[in-house]
Amino acid sequence: MQAIYEPRGAAREYAPLACNLYRGCVHGCKYCYSPATLRMSREEFHASSRLREGVIEALKREAPRYGGGAAHVLLCFTSDPYPPSPSWFAEATQDERLRGTSPPTGSEATRVALEILAAHDVPVEVLTKAGTRAARDFDVLARMRGRFATTLLFTRDEDRATWEPNAAPVEDRIDAIRDAHRRGIPTWVSVEPIIDPEQALALIETLSDVVDEWRIGKLNHHPLAATIDWAAWAPRLLDAAQASGRRYMIKDALAAYLPPGRREQRFGGPEAACGHPSQAAAASLPLDARG
Repeated sequence: MQAIYEPRGAAREYAPLACNLYRGCVHGCKYCYSPATLRMSREEFHASSRLREGVIEALKREAPRYGGGAAHVLLCFTSDPYPPSPSWFAEATQDERLRGTSPPTGSEATRVALEILAAHDVPVEVLTKAGTRAARDFDVLARMRGRFATTLLFTRDEDRATWEPNAAPVEDRIDAIRDAHRRGIPTWVSVEPIIDPEQALALIETLSDVVDEWRIGKLNHHPLAATIDWAAWAPRLLDAAQASGRRYMIKDALAAYLPPGRREQRFGGPEAACGHPSQAAAASLPLDARG
């Protein structure tokens, strides 16, 4: 069992390292790519979210290798780090959590993972659609090199309910981002995959007071993607990202629709890295962890 790994392909644009704590996700997002990645049917994948056997023990073994580096570990790509769960955390001591002597179940395992990474000074990014359910771990993120992120695609919650039926409502996710920002935790929002460009644009234009970075990507592998004029929308989305005054990244698949001369602007904002976040942090990876 390997807990921390290097993402490949489009996922590599988001993070140089990742850890998937769970298998399955009950959010039921209609655009989710994870069932195909894991070779599971959608029905099986969305039926439950279970802690991967041995992942906490593997994380304890691997975390020291990445301590003190600049490369953030993203939780999680193929699952959400905050599925509904029983209250294991309230029943175990901190020592038990760190030693893993009481097997964590459900999303309480996410706090265990964060504490392990914090103990070894491993920077972390949490990406979730669970909204304020994640706020219980903001105390850990605030005292470590942690970032908090959520996926936001819609301003209209009725559209969210259609595409992400069991994920947190739009306002609840915005509340979580506002809370993290208020606590001084760096925040970013994944506007990917864009379903309705108008709503995506509105999010960027209205939430940049609490969002430190925007990561923007198009819809892929879905019939709706062919109906959207990406060549018309890509420049408008880039304009909004630049006007936000925040750091931003236009993912490669969307940047391909920018006009010549603007594609090199797909990264920008205060202290923006000259390339993907994964490229900026690659030099900090242990030599035996680089691809």
